Amino acid sequence: MKTNQMMVIQLGNNHTITIGHLTKMGSLNDVLAIGNSYRRNRRLKEITIEEYLRRNETWEFIQEVEAKYGKNTSWEFHSLEKDSKNRVIYSKYIKQFSVIKSQRGGKPENRGVWANLQIMLDLAIYLSPTLRLEMIDIFIESRILEWRDIGGDNYVLLNKAIDTLPDRIGKNNFVIHIEIAKLFREKLDLIDTKGYNAKEHTAMIQEKRATWEDRLIYSIEIGFITSFKQLKNIFKSIKVTSILTWSCSRPIGGSRMVLAL
Repeated sequence: MKTNQMMVIQLGNNHTITIGHLTKMGSLNDVLAIGNSYRRNRRLKEITIEEYLRRNETWEFIQEVEAKYGKNTSWEFHSLEKDSKNRVIYSKYIKQFSVIKSQRGGKPENRGVWANLQIMLDLAIYLSPTLRLEMIDIFIESRILEWRDIGGDNYVLLNKAIDTLPDRIGKNNFVIHIEIAKLFREKLDLIDTKGYNAKEHTAMIQEKRATWEDRLIYSIEIGFITSFKQLKNIFKSIKVTSILTWSCSRPIGGSRMVLAL
């Protein structure tokens, strides 16, 4: 999916982190707030964003992230200027990196410090072992950003596949595409939320959506589905099984599911 979508990811019972699904740039302030709430529960000293950004180890890591994932892959520090307390004067460097940025103006939801997912995880490690594990589970093990991307791409491909159905060729199918989108939301029990970027849209939901779309595309491509009416009837009867494999299925992202009719 070419357009970056800002997602609100739920961690723990009632915490959220905002992050771009494509850029993987998220709010360090969100990570900090969650980590400090865990620290308070353990009666530990809270940590400020300035404390994290003044660490020499932080900027050594940021350089590594920039070299691998950023735009300034050939730029390196020769030394880090520090104040009288041996703290990095990070305000001199932060504007030179693409994997971390600070925004003071604009909309309130856009303000704060934003950074690449690897840097978000580094901050989580510094703050709390609980938060570290939660972020590994949701972003690495569950691959929520990847499934969001696949689902968005597959939705476009499914619409194109619908346009090739014999009873839809050469017609304006915009309303048809919207109808299918609503059917997906009903099937995933997402009637009361908008888009696929809300905190309620877990990694499991993102994976189900992407997998269903992939199976329906394939069914149209091989001629198993030959009309829009048939597509709707089949879609309404979809059930998900995590172990069995549909005879017409193909693996997606290492996962297998079945469309049981």
